[in-house]
Amino acid sequence: MSMKAHSVRALLVSFFALFFLTPPAGAVDFPEPLPAEPVPNVRTLPERYPQSWVFLNYASNRIELRNVGSDSRDVEGQLQARDSTTLLVPKNRPEIYTADTVWSRYTRGTRTDYITVYDTKTLNPIGEIVLPGAKRALITTMQGMFAFTDHERMGLVFDFTPASSVTVVDLIARKVLNSIDIPGCSLIYPTGARGFSTMCSSGTMLSLKLDAAGKVIGRRETRKFNDLDHDPLFTASAIVGGVRYFPSMHGIVQPVDLRGDEVKILPKWPLVGAADLPAHWRPAGWQIAAGEGDKLLYVLMQEHAHEGTHKDASSEVWVFNVDTKTRVRRLRLVRPGSSIALTQDASPLLLVQADQRLDVYDPATGGLIRSLNLPGFSTRMLIQPVP
Repeated sequence: MSMKAHSVRALLVSFFALFFLTPPAGAVDFPEPLPAEPVPNVRTLPERYPQSWVFLNYASNRIELRNVGSDSRDVEGQLQARDSTTLLVPKNRPEIYTADTVWSRYTRGTRTDYITVYDTKTLNPIGEIVLPGAKRALITTMQGMFAFTDHERMGLVFDFTPASSVTVVDLIARKVLNSIDIPGCSLIYPTGARGFSTMCSSGTMLSLKLDAAGKVIGRRETRKFNDLDHDPLFTASAIVGGVRYFPSMHGIVQPVDLRGDEVKILPKWPLVGAADLPAHWRPAGWQIAAGEGDKLLYVLMQEHAHEGTHKDASSEVWVFNVDTKTRVRRLRLVRPGSSIALTQDASPLLLVQADQRLDVYDPATGGLIRSLNLPGFSTRMLIQPVP
């Protein structure tokens, strides 16, 4: 080694020794290091969740249980999910249900449709119901694909191959009861004490009444009320005072009373007043409507809307009194949102999915309370508040 190389090497050794071994000025002794956390570290959840918690269905790889009522922004738990996984949460049973589909070779091979039963406290799977026919609808996560009836004893699964049908499942006995063909109709809206209705391509709604074994004992079709050619209804809806409200593409709302075995099509009314017509305000988004109590309907509204923008994000949420059929509040969003929901507690929070964030608003004032990051979110979201 040359003298020059030797000098350079010695200089570098001295520099690193000085830099790493000399304590900084004012340094103090550190306390004892924190003890290692136990692995795995498993938390047990309450059997009844607080109503400030919500399920966020990412429509991709998971369903998160989040606390939206706290600045801690905690993720309380997580369930496995895929792009068309749907979720049901009963009010009075310590179980959670997901309807899902897998293939033996990930994206090919033998297909299995099934319902998984989870324990609410541990989120561990405690049961499974295999669905026959490989026909569960795979049309991404949306309302109307998985629903309760018969006081939450029965689960109804929408099937599409593209022939449409409904699989009836006894969730308590963990068995399939029946498969019901609904040709030309789609999605599920619980009706009466033990039944469901479905939207049909004729512009009508077909309603079916079931017996305790899941067999059809009554069938009735409404008059035509959904103007599919000129102003079709969104399939997304909200329940206010027991009545389901369906916004239309052009800004009309259609109330449908599904509380009894016989469906009642109520008079429709406009969401957009004369003063707002020039700006072309229309409903738009994915989960576009939410209900509060017996009087208030919330709808995502988009300015300068036109043909083809009905799934785009909206800049405002309009609040309507369904008794007076008038707008009572107009909430300007910090970020355009695609899905909305309201928590079910005494002082509800308005939740808005806005791109990769979940914004939490005070629905009375429209003020933004907090914003939660949605890591890895890249598609449409379904927000399901804890009942």
